[in-house]
Amino acid sequence: MKEQLIRIVSALTDNEAAKEKYALHLQLLLDSIDPDKIGNEYKTALLNNDAEVALGSLVKHFRVRPLNPLPGLSANGEFNVAAAERVVNGYAREVNIDWHFEGGEIDFLFDPTEIKGPRNHEWLWQFNRHGGWATLARAYVGTGDERYTAAFQRQLLKWIAQTDIPEKWNAPGSAWRTIECGIRMLGVWHIAYDGFVRSKEFNDIVLLLMIASMHKHVLHLVAHPTARNWLMMEMNGVFTVSALFDEFKSAKENRGIAAKYLLDELKIQVYPDGMHNELSPDYQFVVLSCACNFYSLAKELGLASEIPSAFTDLIKDTVNAAIKLSTPGFTQPRTNDCYTMKTEGYTARAEALFGKTDEYSFVNTKRAEGAPPKGETASVFLPYSGFVAMRNDWSADSAYMCFDVGPLGAAHVHQDKLNINIYKGNEELVFDDGGGQYEISDARRYACSGYGHNVLLVDGMAQSRKAPLINDTPIDAGWVTTPEFDYAFGEYGDEYGAEGTKPVDHKREIRFCKPDLFVIKDTITSKDGLDHDLEILFRLDTTKVNVLEQYKNSIVSDFGKKYDIVLVALDDDGAVLKTVSGATEPMMQGWYNGRNEANLHKAITVSREVKGVKQFRFTTLAIPITSGEEIPTVTKENGIITVKVGEKQYCIDLDSLNK
Repeated sequence: MKEQLIRIVSALTDNEAAKEKYALHLQLLLDSIDPDKIGNEYKTALLNNDAEVALGSLVKHFRVRPLNPLPGLSANGEFNVAAAERVVNGYAREVNIDWHFEGGEIDFLFDPTEIKGPRNHEWLWQFNRHGGWATLARAYVGTGDERYTAAFQRQLLKWIAQTDIPEKWNAPGSAWRTIECGIRMLGVWHIAYDGFVRSKEFNDIVLLLMIASMHKHVLHLVAHPTARNWLMMEMNGVFTVSALFDEFKSAKENRGIAAKYLLDELKIQVYPDGMHNELSPDYQFVVLSCACNFYSLAKELGLASEIPSAFTDLIKDTVNAAIKLSTPGFTQPRTNDCYTMKTEGYTARAEALFGKTDEYSFVNTKRAEGAPPKGETASVFLPYSGFVAMRNDWSADSAYMCFDVGPLGAAHVHQDKLNINIYKGNEELVFDDGGGQYEISDARRYACSGYGHNVLLVDGMAQSRKAPLINDTPIDAGWVTTPEFDYAFGEYGDEYGAEGTKPVDHKREIRFCKPDLFVIKDTITSKDGLDHDLEILFRLDTTKVNVLEQYKNSIVSDFGKKYDIVLVALDDDGAVLKTVSGATEPMMQGWYNGRNEANLHKAITVSREVKGVKQFRFTTLAIPITSGEEIPTVTKENGIITVKVGEKQYCIDLDSLNK
């Protein structure tokens, strides 16, 4: 039959290697389709070894079967002609880097970061997620313009001809990395199929090649599963193809394999407090989306009996954790590798699947309906992931702090234990930038390191702990929450620097005096008996701060927005204020390295440093204020701090922050 297949695909190309690949794809399709699902003509053609009639029967079958019933996988809906034209003409943008393939001739194995640095292997990988194909399909359905069909067909044929599954399929330069395979198969390719199967200009054999390639993806993913969020995407792709194309002999078996992996992995990955164990809201959403895609697809296609009952509870747990961790602007704090995630992304998915709840409506309607999570106060501690979310209430202008006392995370880790980030309303005042792009650069290394977080440096060294990645038991953070104040603490006594020495013990205690100010007490004690230089960091996304003359080593920000933050220092004697912006030597400092919503740009790191001590206590009052507002009054006497903010006065005993 091979000669017949070669002859059939010869109309598509003059390239002999491409003919060979196309023929192999068609042979895989003929070997994998269940003849009973197609009909007698197909069965007879197979018995007679008649490839042309067999393929014709398959084309007739796939052309007349119902279109995809799921809105999320359909090409119907909003479309963007300008974006589609960019795809037709070979314009691409990945990881904030643009490239133009002249004449629209795509090279799927080309990485422009080789010549347009910094080097980022993610460009090629993410380009091979084929987001542009969904753009073309939606534009075709919306306009009927067959140029989009021609562009898609040309690109699909090029991709199949150009890319092989390499020996190291997850290595740089591979178009068959398993995460990309999963992503292609859980969404984009189905949108493209749904759009172009409607076109009479979409070549019959190319249609079959696309279906064959989908099955090739499934075989690759079933044979080579990985773990964590990758596995969720891989198996979601397997399930989606196997549910939408039940004609494959192994479809039901592969759905079962995918469902088992998905449930088992979800049980492993989701902590009892609902957070995903990579401790990144970005990848929490990835895992949630995969779980929701699987759940909704199974229900829509009448496969609900294949869904384990525990699955829905785990989905709901991840959404509830995201709500609890949400900032006043209904975004997620950027922890580990993360860009700015909207909490509505989680709650909208949940509401679509499970119906309205007070909590979902509260987020989805921006407080117009529903109610916030019930609890002793609006603040919360997630004891397995180690995130403390302090807020005075659930209003849009609340003060908020995220305090991290947890493990590194199962993946996408940052050296950031005891890190804080502070918000007032929807403005971030002390930031965590989320780590930037996955490039090979000093900026990326900086953003993932302790130098790029609001933590402690010892002798110029940052945190370098190796463990724990995940946590099996609840963390003791001394958690106290009352209507008047919140309190939590965390401790770090692990490695610093490349040598991994353990020079000090660092205990950070936070008291939130509601609704106005955060007290941050950092007590550092030498554990090797030596004197050490200590520096405490606070990172602000501005290049302007004003030193406060009335308080030693203290500043107020100048964001040029609605809110600013006052940082008042009440340290032991000897500390010196430093401010750094845009430095590259002796190390990077004073930068914001955003992911998708913000490029690398200068910010400012405000720090205080003391040299040659065995023990020291930094005390910082972090007070969000309305821009231009009077600076709060701070006095200290006999260990008691008195702070007047507007008409309110707070008396704080530094030795009893938890009372």
